[in-house]
Amino acid sequence: MTGQQSPSYGGLYRHIIIILFVAAAIPLVVIGGGVYYEYRTSIRDKVTTELKSLVIHHNESIERFLNEITAAMKMATHLEPFDEIVQREILQNVFDSLQKEYKHAFEDLGVIDSKGDHLAYIGAYDLLGKNYSNAPWFKQVMEKTIFISDVFLGFRQLPHLIIAVKQTDGKNNWILRATVDAGRFGTVVENVRLGRSGEAFIVNKDGHYQTRPRTGAGIMEKIELSSLDLTPFDGVRFSEVKDKNGQKILRAKTWMKHRPWLLIVQEDVDEAFAELYKTRNIAIAGFILGAFLVAVVSFLTTRLLVRRIETADKEKRILDDQLIQSQKLASVGELSAGVAHEINNPLAIIGQETGWMQDLLKRDSLKGLEEMDDFRDSLREISKQAGRGKEITHKLLSFARKAESVIKDVNINELIEEVIRMADREATLSNIEIARQYHDRLPLIYSDPSQLRQVFLNLINNARDAIKRGGVIRIETAIGDGDSIDIRVSDSGPGIPKENLTKIFDPFFTTKPAGKGTGLGLSICHGIIEKLGGDITVASEVGEGTTFTINLPLELKRGEK
Repeated sequence: MTGQQSPSYGGLYRHIIIILFVAAAIPLVVIGGGVYYEYRTSIRDKVTTELKSLVIHHNESIERFLNEITAAMKMATHLEPFDEIVQREILQNVFDSLQKEYKHAFEDLGVIDSKGDHLAYIGAYDLLGKNYSNAPWFKQVMEKTIFISDVFLGFRQLPHLIIAVKQTDGKNNWILRATVDAGRFGTVVENVRLGRSGEAFIVNKDGHYQTRPRTGAGIMEKIELSSLDLTPFDGVRFSEVKDKNGQKILRAKTWMKHRPWLLIVQEDVDEAFAELYKTRNIAIAGFILGAFLVAVVSFLTTRLLVRRIETADKEKRILDDQLIQSQKLASVGELSAGVAHEINNPLAIIGQETGWMQDLLKRDSLKGLEEMDDFRDSLREISKQAGRGKEITHKLLSFARKAESVIKDVNINELIEEVIRMADREATLSNIEIARQYHDRLPLIYSDPSQLRQVFLNLINNARDAIKRGGVIRIETAIGDGDSIDIRVSDSGPGIPKENLTKIFDPFFTTKPAGKGTGLGLSICHGIIEKLGGDITVASEVGEGTTFTINLPLELKRGEK
């Protein structure tokens, strides 16, 4: 199939590459010319304006980042009362939400009462039970409601900063305290690049670095004060200074509005003014490089697109094969039902003839036969085995035949026991124990026994396949919340990886080898349970087994099927 379509793919390659190259070449020429003429104006005014604008914008971004975090933490204190947020599960949910919202900027999160005791903690350090009543930040947050610290070491002896908010609910004064990763905060500040030497960093009022500059100094080290005036001022100041190596630097700086931090953005003078003399060469080089990149990107993009099309074709063929396999299985089910019907007829005749022969043996004319006891034993065995065969065919019919949904009162314990009897032989052969734990006062439910039977059989078979040999399948029933019941099917198998849990009910998703499963069983079970007004969930840990939990209502709404 791929070979047949390759000529059209080749044409697609050529068309996309040509279109992308032409579309990108025009703006490259315009941009190159614009850059050339732009740098013919006063480069000093341009760089000065750019640095001032950048320091203002960056100051606003940092303020906004910190304000958003404090607002989110403040909102969390409003949404979660004190007696709930001290519970580890609730605090973990708040921590996870903050991490998700701010791209894992937090190292930990804790709740501290008005006495300074650390009551609840989520994080990697042993801080639970610590007392902060003497910590300067604790006293400040109790006075100001919101506090953002300088970078410091603290109990963990690692550079970090804390954000703390105080909440009062009428009964309790308490603090929600978060530790912000100094490295993550640094990326917000350091995300400034003006050529090779451009950089941005923050120092506090004492001259200690709050973020790492590109010059190689570490966080919390002290800046060379001879090159920096820490006197407070309003607005933005621009200056040309020399560093400790005598290199001239263009520097823009501003004090942050609500914090005693000085934001500095700077760039080497030589690099800033060298652009004036290199503009033409850069424009030419940029055009060549841009054309090359466009060609490379066009080629790679087109190849990726074609590969995805080919992959989609392959997946379609796999889906077609799986659909054909599911149709075959359906045909086998119908065939099984027909075979069961055909077998039932001779079994019925055997049963009738056996009964007639047993009646004959009761006649006086036959009482003298020496083999009478052997005849009777044989006829009893024939009758027994014919009845057993009839029972097996009836059970096969109940699973294989297509039947209209019948909604009626169902005893779940008895229904599950019936399914277990069907699956018990294969489990025993694989040395697998099926353990039952039925609720002895489980109420009847109004549902479809045929479809429920199909769901339970599928879950038991899946559990048996997961264990393979030597293990336990545990089936429990219980009264659920409200007007419902719960059924749990657990196995001692290898478990399901986390990345597969969200896909476990997707159609055609299977972890079984090719030819061993269609990936439709759990999807069908999910659909049946939803149609019956319930829900099915899965929990699993690798190496610890898997548990499927089904919740079914006691009363299916009339008319639902």
